Amino acid sequence: MAMDNFKEEIVVRRHNGVNNVIYYLCWAFIIIFGLYGLINVFGVINTIQQGFNWPALILGLILVGLAVLLYMKKDELRVEYEYTFTNGTLDVSKVMNNSKRKYLAEIPLKLVESCGSVTHQSFQRYINDKTLKKHNWFLNRDADLIYLFFTKNSVKHLAVIEPSPEMQAMMRSKGYLGFGVWQETK
Repeated sequence: MAMDNFKEEIVVRRHNGVNNVIYYLCWAFIIIFGLYGLINVFGVINTIQQGFNWPALILGLILVGLAVLLYMKKDELRVEYEYTFTNGTLDVSKVMNNSKRKYLAEIPLKLVESCGSVTHQSFQRYINDKTLKKHNWFLNRDADLIYLFFTKNSVKHLAVIEPSPEMQAMMRSKGYLGFGVWQETK
């Protein structure tokens, strides 16, 4: 019985201080905008007999709308990527604030036409191509980033990821990638 090649990794942002400050500021603005906006809206409703105050109502609705928008987008500040490699297939998911998961892609390595380090000259050929659908599924620009160029459902894709050296070695093993697909950096 053959063993499955399986590796799962979670990529986290190494320098997260600024994002944490912005995240908590976002919560502060959610509370401030929400309360001030609701006070304006209810103030207009309570004083309707004295005359309708359109500017206060519009300001209140805008502030409540901003609070709702910030609430919906705040989890984007705390993102992790999860890579799961199983027998020649790479699954990529985005995890937001450890509570929401968004499945991004399944990439069978047999579909990959070219891959390697983003420092390799072959990457430049793809990065400037406007017809490709580009995916940045990484968090740390200073990491050992690799690119995957593949065609799936008649659409050409260029994905940049940051797998560990162990996962990279696993991807290159057992003939998952075709001959000459991995671009070695010299």
